[in-house]
Amino acid sequence: MATRARATILLLLAAVLFAAAAAASGEDRRRETSLRRCLQRCEQDRPPYERARCVQECKDQQQQQQERRREHGGHDDDRRDRDRRGEGSSEEEDEGRERGSRRRPYVFGRRSFRQVVRSDQGSVRLLPPFHQASSLLRGIKNYRVAVLEANPRSFVMPTHTDAHCICYVAQGEGVVAIIENGEKWSYAIRQGDVFVAPAGTINYLANTDGRRKLIVTKILHTISVPGQIQFFFAPGGRNPESFLSSFSKGVQRAAFKISEEKLEKLLGKQDKGVIIRASEEQVRELRRHASEGGHGPHWPLPPFGESSRGPFNILEQRPRFANRHGRLYEADARSFHDLAEHDIRVAVVNITAGSMNAPFYNTRSVKVAYVLDGEGEAEIVCPHLSRGGRGGESEERRRERGKGKWREEEEEEEEQQKGQEEEEEEQVGQGYETIRARLSRGTVFVVPSGHPIVVTSSRDSTLQIVCFDVHANNNERMYLAGMNSVLKKLDPQAKELAFAASAREVDELLNAQQESAFLAGPEKSSRRGEESEDEDRRRRRSHRGRGDEAVETLLRMAAAAV
Repeated sequence: MATRARATILLLLAAVLFAAAAAASGEDRRRETSLRRCLQRCEQDRPPYERARCVQECKDQQQQQQERRREHGGHDDDRRDRDRRGEGSSEEEDEGRERGSRRRPYVFGRRSFRQVVRSDQGSVRLLPPFHQASSLLRGIKNYRVAVLEANPRSFVMPTHTDAHCICYVAQGEGVVAIIENGEKWSYAIRQGDVFVAPAGTINYLANTDGRRKLIVTKILHTISVPGQIQFFFAPGGRNPESFLSSFSKGVQRAAFKISEEKLEKLLGKQDKGVIIRASEEQVRELRRHASEGGHGPHWPLPPFGESSRGPFNILEQRPRFANRHGRLYEADARSFHDLAEHDIRVAVVNITAGSMNAPFYNTRSVKVAYVLDGEGEAEIVCPHLSRGGRGGESEERRRERGKGKWREEEEEEEEQQKGQEEEEEEQVGQGYETIRARLSRGTVFVVPSGHPIVVTSSRDSTLQIVCFDVHANNNERMYLAGMNSVLKKLDPQAKELAFAASAREVDELLNAQQESAFLAGPEKSSRRGEESEDEDRRRRRSHRGRGDEAVETLLRMAAAAV
């Protein structure tokens, strides 16, 4: 019996080892397939001078995925369980799940960014295209979020992109130069400044602060391939990010009219990267050439033909809303003319510790928010996720899922899926799901138009957020609670029908909150409610007569006797 038991155990152990080896080999095959596809995209979609960087990005991305899998090994076990049930997923779906699951398609952590520029003196991080994470975000597929960090006294090489760049200076100070229409505009920038670098313009900047990093948060609006950003760095030589040195030697000699020896000397010297250290004297000269940034608001717009050149400091303007719970600063086409042609509004929100914004939604704009500092929580009410369908599944994932099927089957499935989506869209009142997400520095969250949103700051820190509202023209912010609640505008009969209560009771509900835009958070409100109830009890006791007190005494005595 003992021998038979030992044999059984050995057989089971061998089966387990064989299954583990098979799973590992399958995992390796998936990784190889993912890497091969990424390299093929580099070859097909990127110009020659960008392919080396694209290949490195593919390798870095695969390494990051492996590190995340090692850190979250339990998730691999869950995935293998799903594979055994026939619910397996492709590598792209796993990556998408790491960026944000179907249940949270609007939230992106700091690790969702990819480094497109790395140097000892700084970096540029870029968020992947929104529509690759979720088909619900197809409306902003032409927009990307990027963050530039430059060390003290560093210089960012001249560059241009195929995207309009709306920038917010989150920290530090420096100078920025933009060459447009044959003219160079150079300005000093500091925390709170908003400036625009149009697509195709050559721009460069320097951190003039000797102690702090310069941090610039950007939203990029692509004008060529949706969601694809191409960076063109001007310096030549052995710098792999350069495009000047990518031309043939004959073209270089003809373009610059100098000998090949001088070409090698000039275009082959810079090899320190895109962000490099500058001397104190060089920084001082760059600062001297820059004019002071900032200008007052223009209302309603600058005179015809006049442009408001230079940055616009949003923090020096009068807040749109302000109270003890928070402040909201805004820059739009009316106050900053450079934003007029981009249909974007920039806002900075400060929510004090333990407070929150009043629930609201935007009628037209899609809010792309980046957490600058502090911690808190966001709650976004979404009708799409409650349907149980594939609302969060990206087009790329659908294509991968459909591989291996005949074209007729794919078309038939697409028609059925389209019909289901149309049917779901016609069904009203199917319920909602609240997306809850912890917020910290570097978190990005997106709020589609019409989606109610509440952001609460933690009780220990002030939450600071910069928001880029896309499609801002003719947008209205509709508050659902507070002194400026739009629900107060309802007719009495509409209130009665909507709330199934009397208009007086509804008015009591809507008029109880005496503050606007920013309110006490849940914890503050609960403490204040308990204090109010205690005060009411004390007030009631102080107004009771001696007869009531005598009755209570008799009742206590009777209870004690029993």
